Amino acid sequence: MPRQLAQEVLEGIEEEDAYSHISLDAALRRSNLDARDRGLATELVYGTLTWQRSLDTILGQFLASGVASLDLSVRVALRLAVYQIVFLDRIPPHAAVNQAVEIVKAGPHRRASGLVNGVLRNLLRQEEPIQWWRDEDRKKKPSRYIGQRYSIPNWLGHRMLQTWGLRHAEAMAASFAERPPLYLRKIEAIDSADESKLPEGVSPAQFGDHPAIPGAYLAESIDDTVRKGLEQGEWVVQDLGSQLIGYYTGANEGMSVLDACAGLGGKTLHLADLVGQTGTVNAVDPVQSKLQMLRESAEQTGLLPRIATHKQELQGYIDADATRDAPKEFDLVLLDAPCSGLGVIRRHPETRWRREKSDIIELAEIQKKLLEVAAGLTKSGGILAYSVCTFTREEGAGQVASFLEEHPEFELIGPPTEGPGAQIDWAPYLNDDGQLFLNPLEHGTDGFFAARLRRR
Repeated sequence: MPRQLAQEVLEGIEEEDAYSHISLDAALRRSNLDARDRGLATELVYGTLTWQRSLDTILGQFLASGVASLDLSVRVALRLAVYQIVFLDRIPPHAAVNQAVEIVKAGPHRRASGLVNGVLRNLLRQEEPIQWWRDEDRKKKPSRYIGQRYSIPNWLGHRMLQTWGLRHAEAMAASFAERPPLYLRKIEAIDSADESKLPEGVSPAQFGDHPAIPGAYLAESIDDTVRKGLEQGEWVVQDLGSQLIGYYTGANEGMSVLDACAGLGGKTLHLADLVGQTGTVNAVDPVQSKLQMLRESAEQTGLLPRIATHKQELQGYIDADATRDAPKEFDLVLLDAPCSGLGVIRRHPETRWRREKSDIIELAEIQKKLLEVAAGLTKSGGILAYSVCTFTREEGAGQVASFLEEHPEFELIGPPTEGPGAQIDWAPYLNDDGQLFLNPLEHGTDGFFAARLRRR
């Protein structure tokens, strides 16, 4: 039952600060839902999370005591129902109401089922068009307008306004509310021109009229054929922006590479693919469970022999280095730094409700310290690639500018001119300094920033 599954996942995300993609994936694996119901459950989870502020604003018009006064299970059931009624056009409203009432009846607050039924019936009887923002705010209070209209916190609306101006910020906010496309990356990329080998519904990924990105594909959905390819390690799911980061680093055959903040290893696998059988990738992360998932993915894709994992903070890798046989310097260091994650809020919508304005300053300090350590691990003539999945200047171009002021031994360079990355037409993705700026509005990717620095 897709609505019940969505209800349980959303309650877990709010109650346990869980991540949406991990919680949903685990719930879908446990379920016996068919492909259609899996799709509906996924839409309900991500759509309800994305439009949570708007849903609460609508509900507030029908609840005298406010949304916050409701028990969690009741609040979630109402949000789910309103999302179906207001934002989806293929679900009969009465079905959304009935399901919400049944879910609450089966839960710990069954007496609230009457309240749920009454609120939703009143919503359906509403004759005026439902609106959760004020048009006059667009001129008078544009930050609040962007926040309310596109369901983001006002401080984030203000940030976007400062960065892009009203018209562009509004378009960008709208793009962050859309469901992201599904991108695949082929391990040991096949010829992208040979579409006869591709499953139905899978096509080469490209930007406008520019050449396709090697090994990158756009999929309509994960059908049985694609799922089989994923299980056999032929494909991995990876956003196009993340794939471009891998190419942008300049990773090439035979290189020694350090992935300084490997996480779940999406970029680690790509780097291992790019360095070939004669190269190596050392992946560092302090979280054992993430490294375990990385190793499982590496084994599934056949890339494990090229990867060494280290359960440590980055500084710990240097400290431990003195007592063991491990590389001390690398041809290429990728610092995919912890960041505010504002560039991936369409893929991880709970992020928009968890981040605070102050997080950006705190994260920028952490990034600065990590850059210092990563610089010391980059050999003379080697490359330090820095990336974040956000758009704030403090974490991106500003961070790199500060680093270069303090480190004249490094210089900013553009995209790679040799190796696999040289196959990319980089022009659409770069700023005037040759740094990578990606966003969903202009490129259809998640939001990323990346810079390449060479140690003299």
